[in-house]
Amino acid sequence: MSFYIAGTGSALPEKVVTNDDLAKFLDTSDEWIRTRTGISRRHVLTTERLQDLAIRSAKIAMEEAGVSGADLDLILCATMRADTFTPSLACAVGEAVGSRAPSFDLNAACVGVLYCMEVADSFIASGKAKTVLIVSAEAMSKLLDWTDRASCVLFGDGAGAMVVKAGEGRLAGVLSTDPDTHVIRMPNIEGINSPYNQVEQEKLAMHMDGGEVYKFAVNAMGHNIEEVCKRAGLTPSDIDWYLPHQANLRIIDASLKKFKIDKSKVLTNIADCGNMSATSVMVLLDEYAKKGIFHKGDKLLFVAFGGGLTSGAVIIKWNKE
Repeated sequence: MSFYIAGTGSALPEKVVTNDDLAKFLDTSDEWIRTRTGISRRHVLTTERLQDLAIRSAKIAMEEAGVSGADLDLILCATMRADTFTPSLACAVGEAVGSRAPSFDLNAACVGVLYCMEVADSFIASGKAKTVLIVSAEAMSKLLDWTDRASCVLFGDGAGAMVVKAGEGRLAGVLSTDPDTHVIRMPNIEGINSPYNQVEQEKLAMHMDGGEVYKFAVNAMGHNIEEVCKRAGLTPSDIDWYLPHQANLRIIDASLKKFKIDKSKVLTNIADCGNMSATSVMVLLDEYAKKGIFHKGDKLLFVAFGGGLTSGAVIIKWNKE
């Protein structure tokens, strides 16, 4: 027994920050950002809480799937930064939708949604769940050094959700880790209230080695596409739609070229949303599902990479008309 996607939803902050807005306080320009990243604007949290977006996207997905909180057997949330250490963001969503299902957060950086899909598949395959709510919500704007133009121009905030149900849909999945704790790093808060803690606090901002990320990402995306297609008994040309992590348009284009992927099958929204970490593929899915471009039987390939260094790919057959 596998699973199929029964409903999707997404929510973005109201505030939109353009490249020209960033140029007002950074040594950069719209042209500099667009030509290097493909990004024109991004959504950024101001007065909203991250859980507000997560709950909104979950309710949209649940309504589309025709399920209530009582129907859920599991809630999974992919995030690097919930509003609180505890309770988890998944518990906050569960409370809001009236669910008593087991709920927990999962952090696999930008690959978090794919990890959640595979966890959901395991729960469903074992008979422990029939209906699972997967949510992703990221507040990247709160993790950045806004004086560092190399990193802060890349990211945006947002949330997305999907309801998956037991049935035929998932064709294959592959997850992997190439352990590296330095290339992409965001330190946690040290025990600032402890009289005993003697560990020096690292700068509370995301660090990325852009060159190393580029090299890893281009190869990891291609290798995961080849491996997941092999496991599904398919070739890359059999895939109808590719939904890659929206990290950088240069990375997406380079990987497609290197591994000979048909660019017309590749979906993007990075120009309007930036890199939303794990949330990127979820918002991308909902956006194009709502546009009606997917048809029953279409094979969708999700592929992502992120800190850790994590990577993965999942193939889902679209079951909706």
